[in-house]
Amino acid sequence: MLDYDGTLAPFREDRMQALPWPGVAERLDRLSTMPSVHLALVTGRSARELASLLPTQHSVEIWGSHGREHLTADGMYTSANLAPAQQTALDQLEKALDEAGLAAQVERKPASLAAHWRGLPPDATRKVEEVARDAYRATAKPAGLQLLVFDGGIEVRSDSIHKGHAALHMLTRFPTATAAYLGDDITDEDAFAVLRGRVLTLLVRAEPRPSQAAYWLRPPQDLLAFLDAWIHAAERALR
Repeated sequence: MLDYDGTLAPFREDRMQALPWPGVAERLDRLSTMPSVHLALVTGRSARELASLLPTQHSVEIWGSHGREHLTADGMYTSANLAPAQQTALDQLEKALDEAGLAAQVERKPASLAAHWRGLPPDATRKVEEVARDAYRATAKPAGLQLLVFDGGIEVRSDSIHKGHAALHMLTRFPTATAAYLGDDITDEDAFAVLRGRVLTLLVRAEPRPSQAAYWLRPPQDLLAFLDAWIHAAERALR
C-alpha cells in the first residue's frame, strides 16, 4: 500500500507534472504482475486523476480521496458521497476562493477541496490561506468538515473516512499477507496509527519527522532499495 505524492513522486508546482522518481514506475509494473503481490495506491488525489497520471504499463488498484473512492485494477469504480450539507459547504468554499481571484489554486475533488500555494510568493501564499481559512470557518466548519494543512496547501474534507479505513479494508481482504504501508504526509498518519504493529509502516521523506510509522525511508534511494527488496522477496516466495 503506497501513497503517491511525496512518496512515489516528488511534489511539483503543477500537480499534473508530478511523475514518479526514475525507476519507480518500472518497479511498480514488476510488482503488479507478480502473483504473490497485491499492489494498491492510497492517495488524497481523486482516483481517476491518479490513474491518468501513472506512467505504468499495468493498471493498479487505487483508493482515492483519502479512501472515499475505490478504483479497481480492472476499472470498477465506487465512492462514498458526502452529506448534502457538506457538499454545499464545499461549493461555498470554492465560490469564495473564485471570487477572491484564486480559482487557479483550487483542486476540487469528489469529496473535498484543496487550495494550493506551492511555488507562490509569500504574499500570495498568505492570501490563499487567509481566504480558505475564513471561508472554512464561515461555511465548512459548521458542516462538520475538517481543515488540514499539507505540504504546499490546505484541504477541507470529511474525516469520517480516511486512509486508515482503506488500509484496514485491504488487510481484511488479505488477512494472512505480509503487508507494508508507505506514506509521507499527515493524512498517512491515519493509516500508520491503525496499522502500527500489524504491518510494516514506513515514512518516506527527505528528512524524518515525528510519526506513527515505525521506519523511515529517504527517497528516492531508500525507496527504490525497499521496492527491490520486496520484489526479491516475492520472487523467493514463488520458488
